[in-house]
Amino acid sequence: MPGPVVNGVKVGRSASAEASQQAAESLPFLPVLSEGTIRVVLLTSGLLVVTRLRQTTDSDGDRAYQLIRPLRLVGDLGGDEWSLQPFLAGLTPQRNIVMLKAAVAAVLEPEARILQVYTRSTNQECPPSETPVERLKKAFQEFTDSIEPS
Repeated sequence: MPGPVVNGVKVGRSASAEASQQAAESLPFLPVLSEGTIRVVLLTSGLLVVTRLRQTTDSDGDRAYQLIRPLRLVGDLGGDEWSLQPFLAGLTPQRNIVMLKAAVAAVLEPEARILQVYTRSTNQECPPSETPVERLKKAFQEFTDSIEPS
Protein backbone atom coordinates (compact mmCIF):
# COMPACT_ATOMS: atom_id res chain seq x y z
CA MET A 1 0.00 0.00 0.00
CA PRO A 2 1.54 3.35 -1.01
CA GLY A 3 2.45 5.85 1.66
CA PRO A 4 1.67 9.55 1.88
CA VAL A 5 3.09 11.94 -0.71
CA VAL A 6 5.15 14.81 0.68
CA ASN A 7 5.99 17.36 -2.01
CA GLY A 8 6.24 14.62 -4.62
CA VAL A 9 8.17 12.24 -2.37
CA LYS A 10 6.33 9.31 -0.83
CA VAL A 11 7.44 7.41 2.22
CA GLY A 12 6.66 3.71 1.66
CA ARG A 13 4.38 2.18 4.30
CA SER A 14 4.72 -1.59 4.05
CA ALA A 15 4.99 -3.77 7.16
CA SER A 16 8.77 -3.50 6.98
CA ALA A 17 8.46 0.26 6.45
CA GLU A 18 6.28 0.58 9.56
CA ALA A 19 8.91 -1.30 11.55
CA SER A 20 11.60 0.88 9.99
CA GLN A 21 9.69 4.05 10.95
CA GLN A 22 9.42 2.85 14.55
CA ALA A 23 13.12 2.02 14.51
CA ALA A 24 13.92 5.48 13.08
CA GLU A 25 12.03 7.09 15.95
CA SER A 26 14.17 5.12 18.40
CA LEU A 27 17.42 6.11 16.63
CA PRO A 28 19.46 8.85 18.28
CA PHE A 29 19.13 12.29 16.70
CA LEU A 30 21.96 13.15 14.27
CA PRO A 31 22.78 16.87 14.04
CA VAL A 32 23.94 18.51 10.79
CA LEU A 33 27.54 18.51 12.00
CA SER A 34 27.65 14.72 12.36
CA GLU A 35 30.30 12.95 10.35
CA GLY A 36 29.43 12.44 6.69
CA THR A 37 27.06 14.23 4.32
CA ILE A 38 23.63 13.26 3.06
CA ARG A 39 23.83 12.09 -0.55
CA VAL A 40 21.98 10.08 -3.18
CA VAL A 41 24.14 7.08 -4.07
CA LEU A 42 23.70 5.27 -7.38
CA LEU A 43 24.91 1.71 -6.93
CA THR A 44 26.38 -0.29 -9.81
CA SER A 45 23.36 -2.60 -9.43
CA GLY A 46 21.13 0.32 -10.47
CA LEU A 47 19.59 0.95 -7.04
CA LEU A 48 19.36 4.50 -5.72
CA VAL A 49 19.98 4.99 -2.00
CA VAL A 50 19.66 8.15 0.10
CA THR A 51 22.10 8.02 3.00
CA ARG A 52 24.49 9.90 5.20
CA LEU A 53 27.72 9.01 3.40
CA ARG A 54 31.15 8.82 4.99
CA GLN A 55 34.38 7.90 3.20
CA THR A 56 36.35 5.17 4.91
CA THR A 57 38.61 2.23 4.02
CA ASP A 58 38.06 -1.51 3.96
CA SER A 59 40.24 -4.07 5.75
CA ASP A 60 42.79 -3.97 2.89
CA GLY A 61 43.10 -0.19 3.04
CA ASP A 62 41.14 0.35 -0.19
CA ARG A 63 38.65 3.20 -0.40
CA ALA A 64 35.13 2.34 0.73
CA TYR A 65 31.96 4.17 1.72
CA GLN A 66 30.02 3.88 4.95
CA LEU A 67 26.28 4.26 4.41
CA ILE A 68 24.68 5.56 7.61
CA ARG A 69 20.90 5.03 7.88
CA PRO A 70 20.38 4.26 4.17
CA LEU A 71 16.92 4.31 2.57
CA ARG A 72 16.18 3.05 -0.95
CA LEU A 73 14.82 5.68 -3.35
CA VAL A 74 12.16 4.12 -5.55
CA GLY A 75 10.31 5.79 -8.40
CA ASP A 76 10.27 6.34 -12.12
CA LEU A 77 13.10 8.40 -13.56
CA GLY A 78 10.77 10.45 -15.77
CA GLY A 79 8.26 11.40 -13.08
CA ASP A 80 8.10 13.34 -9.85
CA GLU A 81 6.81 10.47 -7.72
CA TRP A 82 9.52 9.02 -5.48
CA SER A 83 9.26 6.96 -2.32
CA LEU A 84 11.74 6.12 0.41
CA GLN A 85 11.81 2.50 1.54
CA PRO A 86 14.02 0.60 3.97
CA PHE A 87 17.29 -0.60 2.45
CA LEU A 88 18.00 -4.31 3.06
CA ALA A 89 14.97 -4.55 5.40
CA GLY A 90 14.29 -8.11 6.45
CA LEU A 91 17.85 -9.15 5.58
CA THR A 92 19.83 -7.42 8.31
CA PRO A 93 19.11 -5.21 11.31
CA GLN A 94 22.25 -3.14 10.60
CA ARG A 95 21.73 0.61 10.17
CA ASN A 96 25.28 1.31 8.95
CA ILE A 97 26.74 -0.54 5.96
CA VAL A 98 30.23 -0.37 4.45
CA MET A 99 30.37 -0.73 0.65
CA LEU A 100 33.41 -1.13 -1.54
CA LYS A 101 34.09 1.73 -3.93
CA ALA A 102 33.45 -0.64 -6.86
CA ALA A 103 29.81 -1.03 -5.73
CA VAL A 104 29.18 2.73 -6.04
CA ALA A 105 28.59 4.14 -9.53
CA ALA A 106 27.93 7.77 -8.56
CA VAL A 107 27.47 10.04 -5.56
CA LEU A 108 24.92 12.81 -6.13
CA GLU A 109 23.55 15.84 -4.30
CA PRO A 110 19.92 15.18 -3.25
CA GLU A 111 17.08 17.50 -4.20
CA ALA A 112 15.81 19.62 -1.28
CA ARG A 113 12.44 17.84 -0.97
CA ILE A 114 14.07 14.39 -0.92
CA LEU A 115 16.56 15.66 1.66
CA GLN A 116 13.76 16.93 3.93
CA VAL A 117 11.76 13.69 3.78
CA TYR A 118 14.90 11.61 4.35
CA THR A 119 16.02 13.61 7.40
CA ARG A 120 12.55 13.39 8.96
CA SER A 121 12.36 9.65 8.28
CA THR A 122 15.77 8.95 9.84
CA ASN A 123 15.72 11.41 12.78
CA GLN A 124 18.44 13.72 11.46
CA GLU A 125 18.77 17.48 11.28
CA CYS A 126 18.19 18.83 7.78
CA PRO A 127 21.10 20.97 6.56
CA PRO A 128 20.16 24.49 5.43
CA SER A 129 19.93 25.07 1.69
CA GLU A 130 23.07 26.48 0.11
CA THR A 131 22.97 29.74 -1.76
CA PRO A 132 24.17 29.75 -5.40
CA VAL A 133 27.41 31.47 -4.29
CA GLU A 134 28.04 28.76 -1.66
CA ARG A 135 27.41 26.05 -4.27
CA LEU A 136 29.86 27.74 -6.66
CA LYS A 137 32.54 28.00 -3.94
CA LYS A 138 32.04 24.35 -3.05
CA ALA A 139 32.22 23.24 -6.70
CA PHE A 140 35.41 25.27 -7.21
CA GLN A 141 36.97 23.74 -4.08
CA GLU A 142 36.07 20.21 -5.23
CA PHE A 143 37.55 20.98 -8.66
CA THR A 144 40.83 22.29 -7.23
CA ASP A 145 41.04 19.31 -4.85
CA SER A 146 40.59 16.93 -7.78
CA ILE A 147 43.47 18.40 -9.82
CA GLU A 148 45.99 18.79 -7.00
CA PRO A 149 48.66 16.07 -7.07
CA SER A 150 48.36 13.54 -4.26
